[in-house]
Amino acid sequence: MKKLRTVIIVAISLLIALIVYLCATIDYFSIKTIKVKNNKIVKLSEIKNYANYSLGENIFRFNKNKLQTKISKDIYIRSANIKKIYPNTIEVTVEETKDICYFEIGKDKFFVDSDFNVVKNKDRIDYSKIVKIVGANENLSKINNLESDEKFYEFLKNLFSHKVLNQLTEINVYNASDITLLTKNEISVFFGDLNDSEKKSNNISKILNEISTKSINTKIVDTKDPKKPFLIKENAEQSE
Repeated sequence: MKKLRTVIIVAISLLIALIVYLCATIDYFSIKTIKVKNNKIVKLSEIKNYANYSLGENIFRFNKNKLQTKISKDIYIRSANIKKIYPNTIEVTVEETKDICYFEIGKDKFFVDSDFNVVKNKDRIDYSKIVKIVGANENLSKINNLESDEKFYEFLKNLFSHKVLNQLTEINVYNASDITLLTKNEISVFFGDLNDSEKKSNNISKILNEISTKSINTKIVDTKDPKKPFLIKENAEQSE
C-alpha cells in the first residue's frame, strides 16, 4: 500500500511537471495579440511598439513589470495596467496624463499635469484649451515637479482642488504680490499674494458659483483679503 502511494505521488508529480513544461514551451501559449484600451493622445502603434518585444514570448514567462517600466517613460502616459488574457493575449489599459496649465519661458512651453509634473514642449497638447500662466518665474522651468516650489505648488493645487482652475483661461503672476486670474466669462479675480491660497481658492469657488447660479452681472472679484472677499456688480454696487 505504501509502495502504491509512492508510485501515485511520483506519477502525479511527473504529470504536473509535464503540464508545466508544455505550458512553458508550446506555441499555443505564445503571445500573439496586444490589445490597447483608453488611449486618446498616444497612438496605438506607439504603445504596441513598447510591447512588440513580447510577441512570441510565452505568456507564463511574460514580465508585466518590464513593460510597465517601458510605458511609464512616455510623457503622455500617467500609468498603465497590464493584464494577461490566456492563452495568448496581452491587454494594456493606459491612463494618460491630464495637463492643467502651461507657461512659457522664451520659445519653450512647459506643461503642468494633474500630478504637478513639469514637462517641456508637449507637441500633442492643445494648449489653447488649458490655463496659461503669464509671467512665470524661470526657476519653474528647472524643476520636474512643482512640489519643489512649495508656495506656488500650494497655490495651483488649491485652485485645482476647489475646481477653480478649470474655469480660468489665464493666471497672471508677473507681480507675485498682486496675482490676477481671468475666467472664461472674462471676470478678473484679484488674488493678491500666494498667502492663504486655500481660503482664497475656496472663496473664489463659492463666489463664481454664486455668480453663475444667480446670474450676477460682474467683471471683478476681489479675494485679496480672505476674510472679506467681495465682487463688484456692473452697476457699481458692492456685495460681500
